[in-house]
Amino acid sequence: MLEKGSEYLGSDPSYAKTVEQAGMPILYDDRKPARGRRPQGLAPSTVWRWLSWLGGMPRTLRAAWDLTVQKDPNSTLHRQAWVVSSTKYRSEKRRETLVEAMQLLAVDRVCGGRSLPERTGFP
Repeated sequence: MLEKGSEYLGSDPSYAKTVEQAGMPILYDDRKPARGRRPQGLAPSTVWRWLSWLGGMPRTLRAAWDLTVQKDPNSTLHRQAWVVSSTKYRSEKRRETLVEAMQLLAVDRVCGGRSLPERTGFP
């Protein structure tokens, strides 16, 4: 979830391209498919649902900023310009949600000691 959210926000792909891996749909394999049904790939809207969930947690984001400052008092992460491509939203509310999701993903990387994949445009 975090990787695909970061991929979508940090690069050009659409939601539809984000739910693919090497041009193939990402499938959930439960090993017990219903009779006559084939496994389904992730719906492109799944990425938006993940990001809207992440972007809808302002108190969690504030707590995460506090943890970041505790970990590194010289951190400038909270002062960065957070820009989401204008092709990824049509309303100001969606832009704000995506920016907050982007911030939470970035803080998760800092607090978790992980780094984002090279292909993303995250700070």
